[in-house]
Amino acid sequence: MSTEILERLRVDTADAHQQIENNVYARSMMDKSMTLAQYTNYLQLFYGFLKPLEQQAIHSGLPVALGLNMDIRGKTALLERDLLHLGLTQEQLSQLPLCTDLPNISTAERLIGCFYVIEGSTLGGQIITKQLMKFLPVEPEAGISYFNGYGPHTRDQWLSFRELILQHGQSDESRHEIVQSARDTFTLLQRWINA
Repeated sequence: MSTEILERLRVDTADAHQQIENNVYARSMMDKSMTLAQYTNYLQLFYGFLKPLEQQAIHSGLPVALGLNMDIRGKTALLERDLLHLGLTQEQLSQLPLCTDLPNISTAERLIGCFYVIEGSTLGGQIITKQLMKFLPVEPEAGISYFNGYGPHTRDQWLSFRELILQHGQSDESRHEIVQSARDTFTLLQRWINA
């Protein structure tokens, strides 16, 4: 089985990935200048992007068809848990703005490309979890469940998703669609964070 799709994804999304890592929130995490209020705001932005995206994915039925269990893969519940821990009420949570300019996930390949961004972020989330615990009053079960993601199972979950990418990225057409969807997801997420 060709692994060309993985290299294409890595190379063709490198610039977009770098832009996300250089946003004001990500930089303040790394230099330890982020306040708890800024961290809460950052999580609200992820919630506003991921909640409608995950709802759209579930509604499409594609995750089930692809064998992706959204009870495990979904990030909305983790973000809700973190935001409630950080002091938001259910009422405030229900009033958070939700993104309407979402990636097109109408095909299996487009969904996989989009989820490449989301699932890939769980790897970096392990580094972010350790970093945030150095200077903010949070821990994996109390405020960082989103970034902690799958915890000790992160590598296994990533390898499982990687197999799905390989299975669906064997033709030129499917590779193009997966890569384009990943690039679109990075772009739209960055636009949402910057707005």
